[in-house]
Amino acid sequence: MRPLALAILSVVVPLASVPAAAQDVGGFSIDGYIGGTTDYRDRGVSLSDRDLALTGSVGAFHDNGFYFGIDAGTVDTFNGADGRLEFFTGYSLDTGDYVYDFSFELDSFHGDSSQYYPEFKASVSRDFGLAFTRAGVAYAPDGRWLNPSSDSVYTFADLEVPVPHIPALTIISHVGRDFRGDAQNLWDWSVGVSAFVGNAELSLVYDDSDFADRIGAGRVIFGARWYF
Repeated sequence: MRPLALAILSVVVPLASVPAAAQDVGGFSIDGYIGGTTDYRDRGVSLSDRDLALTGSVGAFHDNGFYFGIDAGTVDTFNGADGRLEFFTGYSLDTGDYVYDFSFELDSFHGDSSQYYPEFKASVSRDFGLAFTRAGVAYAPDGRWLNPSSDSVYTFADLEVPVPHIPALTIISHVGRDFRGDAQNLWDWSVGVSAFVGNAELSLVYDDSDFADRIGAGRVIFGARWYF
């Protein structure tokens, strides 16, 4: 198993075994997941070279809306990286009808060398009962792993619709447009279903992009997560 995978397990698994009451301290609740996927993709492009990957996340969320945490995953990229870490912090404002979210993320890749890509993100979402919608924009001044030579502005929208009479099953969809400075702009999109069984989430999604390379070609992806 790769070093980062061991690091994810060493941090997330002990937290997952802590009783729920102990995960709520000083107004902070600790939430996260461990999981796996048949292809670890970022905005329509494979980070794992279309192979299996382990993922995990842990975050602390305060009653006042402030939060911080880390996402992680095993990768296999063209620049020799075998692990990804994404540190995030932000503030979420729930007005009753809409939820506004503002965050800063530091995306990093580790292996033969380390690369860091800061990004600022803002989104607004609303749960209508019959559907959940979210739209947002992200700005990366130093670009991202696929195109680190120029800045990136990414706009996106998500739509989730519960399947009638099957409350555990949800249709999920996403579309995004990456405006990438001096490089070709990219579309990405996905559609699929997710289902919860207790604390476990299973998903089956078709994910695609117009990136002209095998790591951007569309495919059906199976994922599983266990939330704590």
